[in-house]
Amino acid sequence: MLSYDDMYSRPEYYWGREPNRMARRATDLFPGELAQGKRVIDLGCGEGRDLIHFARHGFRPTGVDISAPGLAKAQAWAEEEGLWIQTQQASMLTYRLTDPYDIVYSSGTLTYLPPHLRSEAITNYKEFTRPGGYNLFNVFVEKPYIPTPHDWGRDEFFYRSGELLLYYWDWEIIEFSEVIFDCNSGGQPHRHAMDLMIARKV
Repeated sequence: MLSYDDMYSRPEYYWGREPNRMARRATDLFPGELAQGKRVIDLGCGEGRDLIHFARHGFRPTGVDISAPGLAKAQAWAEEEGLWIQTQQASMLTYRLTDPYDIVYSSGTLTYLPPHLRSEAITNYKEFTRPGGYNLFNVFVEKPYIPTPHDWGRDEFFYRSGELLLYYWDWEIIEFSEVIFDCNSGGQPHRHAMDLMIARKV
């Protein structure tokens, strides 16, 4: 299986150039001028498709990813459009927030947090979310009737249905849903189950 460095080194965009639906939902939380100067961090930003979306809407986005080619691609894209983004190369295992953010966002990459690190990491994300700010996450969940995808790595870990809610019992849950969807990443059709959560710090 190719590494993310290999995939992101190609000229095409592995995940495409359209933002994730959850990134669109994130910008809806601070519409129009309310977004100006708001800080958002994208944990596992890849090639930057969601970072660019945030920057286009007036946010000050920071992207964290382990892949240097992915981050370089995101920076080049931002420069092409005259947008400001900040990037940092780091692993989800060890990266922790040290500055406050209005939105802490991660699409699919919390799967790299093994169960024994989740509570500590998510406590950190919550601590460095500003009052009135949001955490928006989607995570892959295990279902016995869905085969494990062919490209699932040894460093990826499923969540249980509803597990995210256990960490956010003290926050306002704005949205929570579980979806099953078809995917063709890696060129082989397969299915995923995913929980999606938007939580607000009150």
